[in-house]
Amino acid sequence: MIKYNKIILTLTLLASLLAACGLTGETKLRLESSAQEIKDEVDKIRAEAVTEGVNFDAFTDTQTGSKVAENPFIIKAKIRTTSVALKFIQAIKEEAEKLKESGSSSQFSALYDIMLDIAAPIQKIGIKDMIKTVTQEAEKTPTTTAEGIITIAKAMEVKLNRVKNKNEEALKKKSENATTT
Repeated sequence: MIKYNKIILTLTLLASLLAACGLTGETKLRLESSAQEIKDEVDKIRAEAVTEGVNFDAFTDTQTGSKVAENPFIIKAKIRTTSVALKFIQAIKEEAEKLKESGSSSQFSALYDIMLDIAAPIQKIGIKDMIKTVTQEAEKTPTTTAEGIITIAKAMEVKLNRVKNKNEEALKKKSENATTT
């Protein structure tokens, strides 16, 4: 009986420790579902782009646009991806603000890990250097503070907005050229 009580006590303490170390409850669920939404959307967009004839294999380190992809659909794909990603970045910033006063360094590290995890699928769709953007900003600012997470999120947001605006302009030009020819 004493042995079982010790085991139960140990498990309870372990569960409490895990809960205190990382994101918990609603926060974790909301951010993980948002991250999964981005991954699912990017996979869906990639599959749709391939059926539309986009050649992802032609992407290089410097070229990820419609010229090398051999299809202007990539422009629409990038716009859709940035829209979903920007919602995620907003959720990260809001969560960092909520945790600003009472959050632990491990909670902020968990937020950083989620941002880094999301950078890869965003980059796969042709948004260059997204992982690099996150890691470079993390080298300049601590990933264990609210300010650090917000700074990294803002860097991602700036990059995503720049890509979105550039692609919206390109799409607008293509549609104007199509109507004049």
